[in-house]
Amino acid sequence: MQDLLDKFKLEKSNKILLIFDVDGTLRPDTVESLDHRYPKVDPKVAQQLMNLNTLDNVTVLVLTARSPIDLYRSNLPKNVRKYCGFGKQIMEGENLKYTREDFAQADAEISMFTEIIKDIMGPKLIAGLDFLTTPGDFAIYFESKDFTQQKKSVVKILETLFVNSRRWSILDFGKELIIKDAKYPYTKGDAIFDILNLTDLSELHQVFFFGDSNDDYKAMEALREYQQIFPQKRIKVNNVCVGPALVGKELVDFEFKSYEDTINFVNSLYGKFFSE
Repeated sequence: MQDLLDKFKLEKSNKILLIFDVDGTLRPDTVESLDHRYPKVDPKVAQQLMNLNTLDNVTVLVLTARSPIDLYRSNLPKNVRKYCGFGKQIMEGENLKYTREDFAQADAEISMFTEIIKDIMGPKLIAGLDFLTTPGDFAIYFESKDFTQQKKSVVKILETLFVNSRRWSILDFGKELIIKDAKYPYTKGDAIFDILNLTDLSELHQVFFFGDSNDDYKAMEALREYQQIFPQKRIKVNNVCVGPALVGKELVDFEFKSYEDTINFVNSLYGKFFSE
């Protein structure tokens, strides 16, 4: 990992912005749904990220599809700003706000719609289910081990509701169903523009983005686009893919085999700033 620090010519005097996806990037993405709910990283890494974020020239951010409820229960450092729900909500410590004003309306609409879905399903079917909402989507979690029949019944109801809809879509992740609302489109790429617009880029910043999915690749594309649109902002982009999904993609600068390489990178960076 020291070779990587050398490759990017990282110096203690550089302004560094580190943006991390969580699942598959800072921790493994192979856990069961309910454990998956509350993303925890290695405690040592969490402490290192917290300490790095206290430095004047280092900023650590998290950009995740997860809901704020998930992150409230995680061990990610409190002093690290977290962009939740693909970046539609921002968690700073215990405080939560919307990235854009219309997402407050989106949150109200999705919460109301979720209650309608629960009512249609009825109390017997929703027993053992959990629902989490973020502006523009909600997740349904199946808590029982033998959830196959329950899931079939839920999907049947949802597909009947959405059969002619251009607004709603269903993504199936096994013990988790994600229902997305196309009325409020927002990707991690959009979030990158909002993040950078809030960052003082008057000095050269080395921006590192760590991701492992096609959603994360939209963030990588946005970083390059931002760099081209605003050359005066002076950012150096380092897109790091973690795992196999993005290997060989045009805008990837460096490839990590797994989340363990991300942890090693954090260890090395921490050593550079706190041990030298």
